[in-house]
Amino acid sequence: MNIIKAIKNNIVSAMSSNIVMIIGSGILAVIIWFIISITIYPTTPKTISNIPLEIDITGTSAESNGLSVISSSVKTVNVTIKGDRASIGNFSADDLIATAVVENVNKAGEAQLDIKISAKKSDEKFEVASITPSMVTVMFDRLDTRDFELSVEAPNLTAADDMYMDSADFKCTPKKVEITGPSTQLDNIEKASVLVSNSQELEATYTFHSSEIVLYDKNDGKIDMTNMYFNDNDYTIEIPVYMQKMLGLSYDLKYAPSSFDGKSLALDMSVESIKLASPNTELEKIDKWTVGSIPLYDIGWDYNKTFDIKVPDNYKDLSNISTVTVKLNTEGLAKKTVAVNDISILNAPSDYNCSVNTYGLEFEIIGPEEDIAEITEKDIIASVDLLKYNIQSNSFTADATISFPNYSKVWAVGLQKVSIQATPVTADATES
Repeated sequence: MNIIKAIKNNIVSAMSSNIVMIIGSGILAVIIWFIISITIYPTTPKTISNIPLEIDITGTSAESNGLSVISSSVKTVNVTIKGDRASIGNFSADDLIATAVVENVNKAGEAQLDIKISAKKSDEKFEVASITPSMVTVMFDRLDTRDFELSVEAPNLTAADDMYMDSADFKCTPKKVEITGPSTQLDNIEKASVLVSNSQELEATYTFHSSEIVLYDKNDGKIDMTNMYFNDNDYTIEIPVYMQKMLGLSYDLKYAPSSFDGKSLALDMSVESIKLASPNTELEKIDKWTVGSIPLYDIGWDYNKTFDIKVPDNYKDLSNISTVTVKLNTEGLAKKTVAVNDISILNAPSDYNCSVNTYGLEFEIIGPEEDIAEITEKDIIASVDLLKYNIQSNSFTADATISFPNYSKVWAVGLQKVSIQATPVTADATES
């Protein structure tokens, strides 16, 4: 038994000595490798990635020409450097600076610039083996600030039935936007719009708020707004909504005798109706739009007159009709010239004796063929109403009214003038 125990102890002792020897050999090998590396290979390459690229134009030709850096094709670079193992072994991107070399940049546009690498600590020594990429494309331009008039875009807004809205009436407050950016980009701006993206059907004028700006070039293409800066505004947009209605056109017949049937008058209009829009509900109250007044005595056989269609400033003529022509329809009508000798005076002042000096008043009449054929002088009443006259002389001219009591569809053409003699009444004549 003692022999077996002695053998076991010898085996364990031998194994322990071997493990120590193995560990010691490994440590020794590392030390020898390190000493050989430093002695035989004192420099080593090291690749460092994602070093931020800096572009500083201070004191350069770009700065002296009023240029600014607008954009850069490179944000970070990768570099391989060589140097003393002990010095660069722990280098990272934080220890290096990548800089674009800004030289001979005298005008706006793209420039290809070299990239250089340096250490943040001036006493660090190394050699640059490679830079990837080795060059950067930089856009230079002059920064400018300009104001642009704003239009309004609201592509998803619609007007309810019987309502109308026009994008030309959309109002934006403030009316302008201030934009800072590269001059060449600002030069391309043809139109600036504030966008209302709401989707809604409107029954009345509505107000929206938006700060979204869209820019367009002369071909209505959208402009890339990268590198542009806008004043921070919340725009108020008013969307006017109008009531719209189709109205028949009519005229106002003036100076017609009470016996005349105005509905029988056949006047043709070149336009029968017009569509109008109003910012309120006033159109609900009317069905006709009057184009003007027509004195009955102006309507002769060849009557043809053009009227301007006038609407209030806050209304809109959706038919885009500016004039209408009114013409007498002579179908079924006839005309003839008549003379009247008996002219009555109405409402003469009590302090004057008034008489008609005119004799044989002659004028043209128009009416249905059968009426014109029958009418004689005894069917015509000519009278002068002095109530509207302030008599200041012994003789003056007054307007005569012509009527046809038994013929409601006949009228006289022209304004008939008669001479009136006015003699003051004396006191003796009054007493007698």
